Amino acid sequence: MKILGLFVLLVLIKGIEYFKRMYTYKKRIKTYQKHNCLTSDELLLFKETMSITKKQIILFETTISKSKVLMKIETKEKGLQSSKLLFDELMKHPKEMTELEQFLYIKLPGIVEATEKFIQIQNAQLSTSEIEKSKARVLETISSISASITDEYEEIIQEDSEDIYLTKKLIEGK
Repeated sequence: MKILGLFVLLVLIKGIEYFKRMYTYKKRIKTYQKHNCLTSDELLLFKETMSITKKQIILFETTISKSKVLMKIETKEKGLQSSKLLFDELMKHPKEMTELEQFLYIKLPGIVEATEKFIQIQNAQLSTSEIEKSKARVLETISSISASITDEYEEIIQEDSEDIYLTKKLIEGK
């Protein structure tokens, strides 16, 4: 009987902890929603999109780590690093989702697919002139998309710096 009582008490304590966490989580979501002026539909779309984006970035990172050639491209073009920074930017400014639709719906899924395809070809360990040409085309595509993602992040940084500069000029003008 004592064991049953302890078990019930433990379940009750864990239940209370769970509900406290859920209450805090929901409160944080509502605050985020209000702070960013998001409707419920916009918030839902944002959560779904960012969940997919996070999974794609993790897959992108995992795939890159499987190949020295892909790691070289990342070192040069910084596509993965820029993807993570764009993700952070979107978390801070969810209304920018429409401005970054190329990244979210074309570039990131495209580079993830291309890196996976490259690893698949590489792992097949077949080498013919046609296969080598295909690998070279895939690597060129990966490099190009990676550079494009970095360019997109650079554009955001440039816009932010221009906004800061204009604010400074307005303050100095007063």
